[in-house]
Amino acid sequence: MRVYLTGADGMLGTAFSAALRAGPATADWPLYGVSASDFDIADRAAVLTSIEAFRPDVVVHTAAHAIVDDCEVQPALAARVNVGGVRHVAEACRRNGSRLISISSDYVFDGADTPQHGYAEDDLPSPLSVYGMTKLAGERITALLPDHVNVRTSWLFGGGDERLDTVLSVVRAAQRGERARLIHDQFSLPTYTADLAASLLFLLTEGGGVRGTVHLANRGSASWYEVGQYVLRLLGEDVAGELAPEPVSFHQAGFIGGRPRNSTLNTDRMAALGCTLPTWRDAVARFTATLQPTAVATSGGTL
Repeated sequence: MRVYLTGADGMLGTAFSAALRAGPATADWPLYGVSASDFDIADRAAVLTSIEAFRPDVVVHTAAHAIVDDCEVQPALAARVNVGGVRHVAEACRRNGSRLISISSDYVFDGADTPQHGYAEDDLPSPLSVYGMTKLAGERITALLPDHVNVRTSWLFGGGDERLDTVLSVVRAAQRGERARLIHDQFSLPTYTADLAASLLFLLTEGGGVRGTVHLANRGSASWYEVGQYVLRLLGEDVAGELAPEPVSFHQAGFIGGRPRNSTLNTDRMAALGCTLPTWRDAVARFTATLQPTAVATSGGTL
């Protein structure tokens, strides 16, 4: 299967490329990844030319402008990337008969009256931010293709930039002897990019009949404060005691764009098809182990 990947240098794109190459059934599949250094995803001609030249069987579209407050400040840029980019990718898929798997977000929901078991795929979206509105618009565009999957996920970690990765930022703060400031009263499903990438491979190999919107995320709703406490326990009891994160309330966080207080997703649909991701604790433990933290400062010594 020929796979075309947008956002190839991003957190999820990097994880997906690694998973595809490591998968026994997919290691020899032709993969063509592009990023912003290749061309602007909002450039229609560039997108159409690139995809048509590769002739992919499937396009995995991970490219996005995903910094919520930046989207609020620059709504035109958010629309260019998150709406225009999807439109061009979808057009290219229609021309080439390619399947499209596009990544969306839990932020299409408002979190005002979250169902007991989380938002299901057919629950009514109601985004609170420019980011959420542009991701929902992208979903609507993708849905016009007969062979499409909109993958909603949430709270990604597993990258190399602590400005975008809360788990990494907690570890790096501990290494500097600093306490992280984390919100204690906002909840969703923290999701490891490596696990999400593996679930995307499931859609390519075993879930070829899946269409429409699906929710894919690690299991277990949590706040980032709860996740941060767990990360520090993994680093050692001394670290957890001396550098316990500082709890910050949702309303004290100083957000610009609106955010749902509880955007927990229901992942039962994919679980019924045989795709169940591990718990967020399991995922955080595996990612933290890859960081091999050293010299984490505490008043009692180092780790």
